[in-house]
Amino acid sequence: MTVGKEGDNRPGTLRITGDAAQQTVELNGENIAPAIYGLTLKLQAGAMPTVTLDAVVWETSTDVGAVRVEIPDATRDLLQRLGWTPPDTPTGGT
Repeated sequence: MTVGKEGDNRPGTLRITGDAAQQTVELNGENIAPAIYGLTLKLQAGAMPTVTLDAVVWETSTDVGAVRVEIPDATRDLLQRLGWTPPDTPTGGT
């Protein structure tokens, strides 16, 4: 499994455990279940398995002049582990 941006070949491990009521999804030993709402595992002969993670991020439209966007800590941490670089400072925040 690779972790990060497309073409990034850092080794990684993914472990999924649990039952219908409670699941744990570990990426490199850390539980990322609170930061995702789903995942898709694709297995194809002759190809590396692919996992698509659906992160907990909401999209909404607004009619206001400015809006503050907050990303939950668990989601931010997951995105950073996958290669996202957050901005140096929040936009529009104080």
